[in-house]
Amino acid sequence: MPKWRFSLRLKGYLAYGALIIFAILLSAFVFYQKNVLLRQFDDLQQVSEAEIQLHEIKASILTVIENQKLNLVSMDIEQGPQHVRSHLLQFQNIYQKMILRYSKEMPEVRVLGAAIANAIDKPEVESLNLLSGRLDDLKNTIEQELDKSKLYREKMVAAYRQRSNSVAMVSLILGLLSLGMLGAISGVFFNHLTHDLLLLKQRGEEIVRGIRGKALPIRRNDEVGELADSINRMAEDLQEHEKNLEIERQKSFHQEKMAAIGTLTAGIAHEVGNPIAAITAMVKEIIEARLDGHCPHLDSGDVCKMKIVLEQAQRLNMVTREISGLVQPQSGEASLFDLNALIRNTCNLMRYDKRWKKIRLQLDLDKNLPAVNGVSDQITQVIMNLLVNASDAVETLRDREAVVCVRTGVKDKQAYFLVEDNGQGMDEETLKNAKQAFFTTKQAGKGTGLGLSLCNSIIESHGGRLEIESEQNKGTKVYVYLPLQEMFSQEGKTA
Repeated sequence: MPKWRFSLRLKGYLAYGALIIFAILLSAFVFYQKNVLLRQFDDLQQVSEAEIQLHEIKASILTVIENQKLNLVSMDIEQGPQHVRSHLLQFQNIYQKMILRYSKEMPEVRVLGAAIANAIDKPEVESLNLLSGRLDDLKNTIEQELDKSKLYREKMVAAYRQRSNSVAMVSLILGLLSLGMLGAISGVFFNHLTHDLLLLKQRGEEIVRGIRGKALPIRRNDEVGELADSINRMAEDLQEHEKNLEIERQKSFHQEKMAAIGTLTAGIAHEVGNPIAAITAMVKEIIEARLDGHCPHLDSGDVCKMKIVLEQAQRLNMVTREISGLVQPQSGEASLFDLNALIRNTCNLMRYDKRWKKIRLQLDLDKNLPAVNGVSDQITQVIMNLLVNASDAVETLRDREAVVCVRTGVKDKQAYFLVEDNGQGMDEETLKNAKQAFFTTKQAGKGTGLGLSLCNSIIESHGGRLEIESEQNKGTKVYVYLPLQEMFSQEGKTA
């Protein structure tokens, strides 16, 4: 799991916050464009009002100009200058009150005023024609200004319409885009969420069915990721619990098996022991009778044969005692025991396996080894498992003699025993997984993968440790260290 957590609630809040921010931005954009449109509308309204006033003023001026042109045409120079001047003075008065008042910024108006003054001063045909021309110039200028005002108003109307259409289109596109993005993000989010939940459901069903499999990859940092991590840890805990349960079951099975074998062996030893005792007593009696001269028909060769029978009977009796001593039920409580004797008895028992006929078993036991505190029956199980593994490792050797060596000693206040073979060894990958439960390189039916795992569990429960050294085609060394009580370790040093 990532160190930082991005919960579903936080994701929802962030999505809701992003939606609110987008709505605020969209609203701000719409209101801004609305204000711009309102300003344009106000400008357009002002232009329209100014144009209306301009039309009214210019229409009046044009009317005045047309009337004065008609008056100029109707003037008769022959009636005298005074008659012309009176008309021109009336026109000058109208010019000052009407034309000059509203159009004094136009150059043509000033030129017209000069032409009126010139005509009043010199009421002649040339001055009147000049005045008529200036009236035409002013009329044309006023009509051009009216056309320009109309074009400007039409441009403003077009700009207003274009901007309003653009704002409406952009707002529509942004709204649709936001809905599309929201739908896409929601679809992707819920699709991934549904997929991950289905994986969790399948993983849970597999765990219920006992299928552990691989752990779920955790790519989320929210509650779903935490749930996946919890399921993975639950699967690991269940697997570890099952391993421990199987190990305990194997321990219990071993104890039950040893108890059953002990009971059976005790019965067999009893049944076999009586005939052996009878045969031994009878052979001894015959030999003694021959030595006392009570049995003259036996020669020295027959006595030797009787001695051979006696030796084999005694050997058979010793074997039954060894087996009985090894497999007899032991207490489950920890107690002091002789590790050397335990190894020696276990090795003697293992020699009866036919596979060991071709294996040279060497014992190098430290005579000064102190007593070890533990459950001897469990340590016996460890020794037997390690010897079985060693015999399997050297079973396929063809180029050299199969040798298994068992050694004991004291190191760093710990008693240890070593089981070493010169077999096929292990590669690095196998060595790394050797202690794992249910890991085995043996063929089906020859191993369950619990041997070394069980041994490691037993030794760790005794406060010790199990170490493995191995090299391919050269052999394997398995060290088992068991703690010593201080008083016994000191005795071992001074012995």
